[in-house]
Amino acid sequence: MMKHPITRLIYIAAPTGATFYGIHRGLSHLEEKYPNLPASDSASKALLVPKNPKTQHCAYADIFAARIPMSALEARTQPAGKQDQISLEEAWARSVLGSRVLRTEASILGLFSRMSFSPGDIGAQGFGAGPDDKPQELLNGVAYTQRAPGADADSQGLLIAWYMADEPRLFFEKIARWGYPWRLMSGGRHEMSVSQPYEVPGQGRVVDVRFAAAHDYEIVEEEGVRQKIIPAWVMRLHAGYSRLILDLAVREVVDYYEKANTRG
Repeated sequence: MMKHPITRLIYIAAPTGATFYGIHRGLSHLEEKYPNLPASDSASKALLVPKNPKTQHCAYADIFAARIPMSALEARTQPAGKQDQISLEEAWARSVLGSRVLRTEASILGLFSRMSFSPGDIGAQGFGAGPDDKPQELLNGVAYTQRAPGADADSQGLLIAWYMADEPRLFFEKIARWGYPWRLMSGGRHEMSVSQPYEVPGQGRVVDVRFAAAHDYEIVEEEGVRQKIIPAWVMRLHAGYSRLILDLAVREVVDYYEKANTRG
């Protein structure tokens, strides 16, 4: 009689274990391919500044980079072939926002919020303030343009901001006061930047394209210097998702360029 419950437990545990192992292997592969870079060398100061510095703090930032042929990114500039830094940064930002994973995410949101399976604005007409100087809404409201490429001396490409809804954030702040060990972030920023071109023997002129994510949290005075944030395993998933966005965008940029050259 005891065999049936044990057998059922094995049937449940085996696929669950395989799923978690597969996720772990996938994350490990991306972590090895795209190690985290120091913010001091690879991001603008604005990436690390929360929306309300007096009441919020930027708890951490994840910054990842990949090397691609400069010509592959030039093929995405508007018009194609422009080589100035702002054009390259705009091309990379459009490539990230227009990548499969973000287009799908935004299109699903658009289907529910606007009854249209469309990703919304992905920068096809450029980046900047919207009508009446309102922030440009990207990806059906998933994020907003905070700084356009080349907007100031500190610019490191496109900087976009996103915000957590108050209800879930406040709920976790409430239970954190009762002893729950974690809290949700208030929002954060993503930065999409491009290095200056440089020469690599055997590869020609290349650039490093980067994707960065910074997360803000409310400052809770009674928590002191050890402010609560999300658990480590969730942080790893967040970083893995950022690495996946970078990986897919790079693949699409390079594959498009290689296929165009093959057809030519």
